[in-house]
Amino acid sequence: MGCGASTASPPPSVKDNATKPDSASTAAASGEAGEKDLTELFKQFDTSGDGFLQIGELRRAFRAIGLEKRKGEKFELDEKTFSSFDTNGDGKVSLAEFNANLHPKTRKKIVEKLDGGWKFDEKLWAASQERHAKWDMSKVFMQFDVDGDGKLTINELGRAFRALGLKKRDGEKLDMDQKMFSSFDTNGDGFCSPEELEKNLFEKTRKKIEDKLDGGWKFDKEKWAASAARHARWDMSKVFKQFDADADGNLDLREFQRAFRALGLKKRDGSKLAVDVDMFKSFDKNGDGVLSLDEIEKGLTEKTRKKIEVALDGGWTFDAEAWAASVERHKNDPPYDPTKLDEMLAPSMSEAAAAEAAEAPPAE
Repeated sequence: MGCGASTASPPPSVKDNATKPDSASTAAASGEAGEKDLTELFKQFDTSGDGFLQIGELRRAFRAIGLEKRKGEKFELDEKTFSSFDTNGDGKVSLAEFNANLHPKTRKKIVEKLDGGWKFDEKLWAASQERHAKWDMSKVFMQFDVDGDGKLTINELGRAFRALGLKKRDGEKLDMDQKMFSSFDTNGDGFCSPEELEKNLFEKTRKKIEDKLDGGWKFDKEKWAASAARHARWDMSKVFKQFDADADGNLDLREFQRAFRALGLKKRDGSKLAVDVDMFKSFDKNGDGVLSLDEIEKGLTEKTRKKIEVALDGGWTFDAEAWAASVERHKNDPPYDPTKLDEMLAPSMSEAAAAEAAEAPPAE
């Protein structure tokens, strides 16, 4: 998987540090008395010979060894696990940190692999290193940075994945959801920086992107500009703000349900697209039982956004009178309780409101 750094001869100062660890490193490498010394294993994956492993090196090292979870799934090193090793927070893991913080169960699995005959494959590691060096994913994705602020929002990253034409195993398009975006946005600031993108791109996803790039995919600046312009034309937070009946800056489940009905959104089979609790929760990222306008803007999938845009481009306008009538019909609904969402759906509404749910959307 790499560039054969395990056999390269680093500069004297580096070599001394890498091959002659201090007493603390040596003790940590051995763990408890009688445990296998993992110093040589660590050094094999240290492609730069500087005595440290970056998150990418450590992640690919675990993959190369073939570590698995209890259920047989491949073990993937994430930012949280890496931080458990990087105890001084310098963004890299020393030999001492690696051994001091290696969980006993993980150490045991590694030792079992070694005892079972696992060997470091220098050629495979070299190939992996070369492949990762060929395409700088941060540069690839920063082409999609519409506003030039050096980071990507969930919408920008989602559209970037679609532009690349990435697909799931079953052939369906790979859509960016909040959970997936959060796996990139490790500092939780709502953006994905070039560093976060490079560090947190799964190997399988990286491979799919590399296949696209190797196959001749090119960034289409004009097409992307058109996409950006289309998303800028309609501010979904403003569209849904019109349905904020009590003007508290949020939409509760009932308001959100009726907003979708008013917009007349439909599924592929032509039936009405109704909001259920699971859909509502996919927007409600902070779990407070109501949706902020920002949560709505960020949570809309591309398909749903496109349906709304088609309705807006087709002349749909908010009908204040029809909405006021809807609000009036719902005034006797039970008080909204964000902790009991299942009881807040149409079946628990007033008789008149429940009847409305079965009727056609209000005339716009």
